[in-house]
Amino acid sequence: MSQPHQGDTLQLVAGELAAIGQRLSYLGSVLQTESATRPQETPAPPAAPQQPPAEPLPAYPTPTAPRRRIRPNLEPSRVLASVGGGVTLLGVVFLLVLAVQQDWLGPAARVSGGAALAALLIAAGGWVHREAAEQRIASIALATTGFAALFLDVVAATTLYGYLPAPAGLGTGLLVAIGGLVLADRWQAQPLAIGVVLGSAICAPMMTQGADALLIGFVVLLQVAAAPVQVRRGWGGLALAAGIPTVLAALVGAFWGLAFPHPVLVPAILVAAVLGVVIAAVTAGFRPAAERTAIGLLVAAPTPSFLAGPMLLERAEATATGAGMALLLAAIWAVGRSLPAFADWLPGRFLAAVGAMAVVATGQATITALDASSWATGLLCEALLLTVAGHLLRRGGIMLGAACYAVFGFFLALANEVPISALLFSDEGTGVAGLVAGLLIAAVAVALPTAGVRIGKVAGLPSSLPLWASAALALLYGTASATMAACLLVSETRAAFLTGHILITLCWVVFAIALLLRGVQVRHLRIGGLVLTAVSLAKLLLFDLATLDGFARVIAFLRAGLILLTAGVGYARLLTRQAEPSV
Repeated sequence: MSQPHQGDTLQLVAGELAAIGQRLSYLGSVLQTESATRPQETPAPPAAPQQPPAEPLPAYPTPTAPRRRIRPNLEPSRVLASVGGGVTLLGVVFLLVLAVQQDWLGPAARVSGGAALAALLIAAGGWVHREAAEQRIASIALATTGFAALFLDVVAATTLYGYLPAPAGLGTGLLVAIGGLVLADRWQAQPLAIGVVLGSAICAPMMTQGADALLIGFVVLLQVAAAPVQVRRGWGGLALAAGIPTVLAALVGAFWGLAFPHPVLVPAILVAAVLGVVIAAVTAGFRPAAERTAIGLLVAAPTPSFLAGPMLLERAEATATGAGMALLLAAIWAVGRSLPAFADWLPGRFLAAVGAMAVVATGQATITALDASSWATGLLCEALLLTVAGHLLRRGGIMLGAACYAVFGFFLALANEVPISALLFSDEGTGVAGLVAGLLIAAVAVALPTAGVRIGKVAGLPSSLPLWASAALALLYGTASATMAACLLVSETRAAFLTGHILITLCWVVFAIALLLRGVQVRHLRIGGLVLTAVSLAKLLLFDLATLDGFARVIAFLRAGLILLTAGVGYARLLTRQAEPSV
């Protein structure tokens, strides 16, 4: 059998492949036809056991590893920058000292070199701040160091070499400080502003060589220059850095004036106090978040003027300064409470602090104007006036000030106008001053709690037993002192002294009966009447029985007994007419 030729074999294979392709094409057309004529069905997966639908899981945050937060003031970069700035500043100081010791160059070259070095540090800080924003701390440290070096250079030019007089040196330092504040405001960098202000305030005494009016004027201008920046940015730290040096300079200046008197010193202290109060009010109005800082400045600012006036001025001038400060504070309080626009502008707690400082300033002016023997009378008069004002204006803060005046006035009266010895010995008459003081004590003891209850503003006063008891004791002591003073004014004899005690006992009995009659419906008054009755009887039996003699003793006991009998009968009839309500 002969073998097929190779070409024939290839033709047979090609024919078979063509036939297979035709069959596959035919099968594809058949399948497409069937899929088009019947719906598509997806083969179902094998059946699985039915389970209840699962609830959706809550979306929990992806857990992340806790990051330890480093406190900003402990950041290594800030610590390194601060330490580096301090070390650099010490290096500048050492360089100046060494230049003086070794006689390097001349004074002019030393001052010029220090200024050039300071300018380079400030320029370097500006370059770092502009080129590398992430190096903000380093730029602030460089600029602060440069300004501090510039302040030291101004001190050297003024104090060491005498190129500038003290006023010119302070003026140059103020310009430097203003430049630093402008740069701090532009960079929004409070540390730079604080460093500039504190640096200038520390260097200023080196140029003035004392706490005189020139130094006070400089720190006042420095505080004024810093005020727009701290109000614009709301920087409480800058407000304190600018305000505290002013207060300290004014305080030291008040004592400095005792050794080195100067006619301009007291006006400088007063200007510092007034501007401090105004800046505190502006801070509180524009920056409510800095309310505590504003209150601190308000309390501290007028304090040096309270000391400077009595120490450095005559009585009339010192009184005028204290009264002027009191009027300024009272005006701020009145405007903030009365005008709606300012009431919304100034916070309530700040206005309360203003009112408290006005009360303090008024008391200081009163004590300065009067002799020590009349302090109690003046304070009690002011307490009565404040009580009337608080009742009319419905202000609990005013009532609190009146209570403070009343307490201090009462204790001062015990020491001066109406001592206890005046009620025990017949030869210690208190005269007109004792009569006036006793009447004022009684009037305040009645008016203060009455007004407090009516306005309902003084917390706890209507139901506080210690306060009511204190007012009652003050009323008894005031009436007793006034009665005894009036009797001894008529006649400075023992008979007048005994008559005074008879009248005191009868007055107390009458007060007790009045309280009992009013206390039919008010439990507190009824209890007060019973207590006062017991006190009157105790005085009658323990003091009057031992002190009075003869006809005076008979009169005291007969009148007291008859009054009590009459009151008892009247009180019983009153109870039968009206049943006592439960209170």
